[in-house]
Amino acid sequence: MDNKLFKTKNELEYLEYKNLFGNPFWNEQGSFKAKAFYFQLNERDKALMLKKNYLEMIEKARQRNFNMAADCLQWWLDGSGFTKNIDFHWLRKNNEVIVAERVNVERFENDPEFIIFLNTLTNEKARTYVAHFDRIFTGGIFRELYYVSGTSTITSTCYFTVTKKKNNFILSGKIIHKWWDRYDWHKGASAYVPTIGNIKDSDALLVEKYCGAKPYEMRGQWQQNFNKTFQMDSSGDINLKLR
Repeated sequence: MDNKLFKTKNELEYLEYKNLFGNPFWNEQGSFKAKAFYFQLNERDKALMLKKNYLEMIEKARQRNFNMAADCLQWWLDGSGFTKNIDFHWLRKNNEVIVAERVNVERFENDPEFIIFLNTLTNEKARTYVAHFDRIFTGGIFRELYYVSGTSTITSTCYFTVTKKKNNFILSGKIIHKWWDRYDWHKGASAYVPTIGNIKDSDALLVEKYCGAKPYEMRGQWQQNFNKTFQMDSSGDINLKLR
């Protein structure tokens, strides 16, 4: 589709053609004229118009310094399908990630299975305990993480070596945190963007069908190391603090 086609068909200016979604990063609504034009098109031409609007969205995201969101959308449009590694430093700048990480760490501190494990230890003999917890969470709707992944998961796995010495337990080891999500779309689903409204996943599926975009995996990983000494009281509770 060239400029002459869409200008002749509906007197639509090129800037309007790129304003189907508006600007979600600056709370600007899309053009009603562009939307009316869009609904006249066949699937393939809809996909071409959508792709142009996604490219516009990438540019607007960069203007707001939402570079990670822009990079992830571009990765999908490029269609390699390869896993994208997300810098854990960037992930941990997001409060939602830190909160999810802390929830999992607290679960290790109060893990009933870990207490059962401690009761099996004999004096001076080290043993290793391995367990994991998942935390699903959603980025704040006004923050960049929401545009990167919406809802994602942190899987935290502990590798604790514990030695019992009389009334003390000596712990060394680590917790590996793996953040993950799949950048994909689902028929019938939609995502809410403030001031813009719901953007349908079916739009993105058209771009995959006609323009070569592909879903992919996103991954990020970091770890915390520990050396702790703690006790168990007469009621069987432990005073382990990992934060």
